[in-house]
Amino acid sequence: MNTLMTIDTFERLVEDGEWKREQDVDVVEEIQQPREEWDEDGDPCQVHVPHVFGVAELRSECEGVRITYTEGFNYDRYQPETLNTGTEGQNDVWFVEGATVVDEDGEPMSAHELADYLDERFSRIDYSELQIEEIQEIDTDEDSTMETITLRIDNQPDIRFTGERIAHAASTDNNAHGTSYSGQTGRWTELSLYRTRGGKFVCHQIGRTRWQGEQDRFSGKVCETEDEVIGFFGHRWLAKELYEDAGMEDVVEVD
Repeated sequence: MNTLMTIDTFERLVEDGEWKREQDVDVVEEIQQPREEWDEDGDPCQVHVPHVFGVAELRSECEGVRITYTEGFNYDRYQPETLNTGTEGQNDVWFVEGATVVDEDGEPMSAHELADYLDERFSRIDYSELQIEEIQEIDTDEDSTMETITLRIDNQPDIRFTGERIAHAASTDNNAHGTSYSGQTGRWTELSLYRTRGGKFVCHQIGRTRWQGEQDRFSGKVCETEDEVIGFFGHRWLAKELYEDAGMEDVVEVD
């Protein structure tokens, strides 16, 4: 049934009506999106980032009138700060069902025109149900006297554990610092090694940048042995500084 309604009546319903709201947030597609980054030598390289696309819909109902708002969203998997939402490129954003609303001259108004009379309650979608951020928990114990640490990891779940940092090493983008110079103006690397309360190792590497248009890069891994740690960080001079700080040896014994 379609009710004939004046714009004044519609405005009062929007303002004072007891609206019931439901929403759907649906992931439609995930692609491996290529991104330009830089490697440890400062040379450009391409990485592929899992990127998610979806559609969200909010339905508001009151006294037989249903108002539906639709928008798109996208984000890098595991990275909630990358969530983007909007209606760009959509032909149909608003739908009004159950009523034909007429203006002061008695002319029917479109859903697009009626949207000017709606506040944010009719388009505010809660994206928390997406659970974009995922955390890998290792040996966590909130009651322990040791610190519970959460490390950011790009394009993978963050790592959370109870433990302590046992080693750290960093280069610098200041070429006046001699042997610690990263060799790249505006870019440097920070390495950290942690031990969990259960005895596991957690490796963490941050590629820092001051370059406009670039973002810091975060990577990490949970390791059971020192060999796995060395496999993650490699054998470069900065990694060897980290091993020295941790009391680890990166050597090959020859008879």
